[in-house]
Amino acid sequence: MTPLLLLPILLQPTLGKDLPSRLKAIEAKAQGRLGVAVITPKESIYLHQNDRFSLQSVMKLMVSMAALDQVDKGKWKLDQKFTFTRADLSLGAQTLLEKLGKKKSITVTVADCIEYTVTESCSASGDFLARKMGGIKKVNEFLRKHAIDGMSVDRQERDLQTNIDGLTWRSEFVDPAKLDAAVAKVPAAKRDAAYKAYQRDPRDTTTPAAMGKLLEKLVTGKLLSPSSTNYLIGVMERTVTGTDRLKAGVPKSWKLAHKTGTSSTHKGVACATNDVGFVRNAKGEWIILVGLLRDSTLKPAGRDDVLRQVAAAVLGKK
Repeated sequence: MTPLLLLPILLQPTLGKDLPSRLKAIEAKAQGRLGVAVITPKESIYLHQNDRFSLQSVMKLMVSMAALDQVDKGKWKLDQKFTFTRADLSLGAQTLLEKLGKKKSITVTVADCIEYTVTESCSASGDFLARKMGGIKKVNEFLRKHAIDGMSVDRQERDLQTNIDGLTWRSEFVDPAKLDAAVAKVPAAKRDAAYKAYQRDPRDTTTPAAMGKLLEKLVTGKLLSPSSTNYLIGVMERTVTGTDRLKAGVPKSWKLAHKTGTSSTHKGVACATNDVGFVRNAKGEWIILVGLLRDSTLKPAGRDDVLRQVAAAVLGKK
């Protein structure tokens, strides 16, 4: 497909006049709050435009953007090598844990980490990149530099997820068994309070408007260099998570580049079920799609289907 930086502005899809009402109808059955941003070169439609939604693993996309900014500044190269040790592990989905196996350390490149972080949502890769940049604060500095207000990335995955369970990250938690044992010992009342605090926390959140603006800057070449822009788009198009979310609602004539994010479920409530990205077709048209579902009581398949319906409503897939 044509690199996005070269797309003629006159080529653009037209959003249906009934789209706002269709999105509201989808939310009415979502058993939660649905945040949406749909953006073309000349048109924008939002649902709960300025409400805050938990990012969860969507934050790994911003970590990868900030890492590519380091490349653009000449501080890093994509083939630059780092030593990754067992102490660098995070929690949850971790491709690097599989790569590490029983070894004490392995060699990874910046490109390896970006690939695993985005396509497979590897928490270890994302957290590792953030620390190598100088801490998660570097991601927020990148967002502020590009005037992305309404979005904040404040904690590594391993800090956020343990906080949600009423814990503070400790180095011993790189052992999944020790983490599970620690979580099991957290009193129920403390876990309830921790999850409620997470639902109210403005940290590690975005508004649909902020996410839409960030993605628009990416596709129009205002965020990264041309080479880094097209590189990241390629990575996002290889994402393997969330096949039943936005991707399931995208017709074959469009190609999706995206990143997903999912919270734990506590007492039947899932704070975050997310999928954000953009589609493009062979004619050179692009549409940004942001779907953020908050505090839904639907089962996982139902939450995924809400996001599928968002894409289908925009792109006309039956």
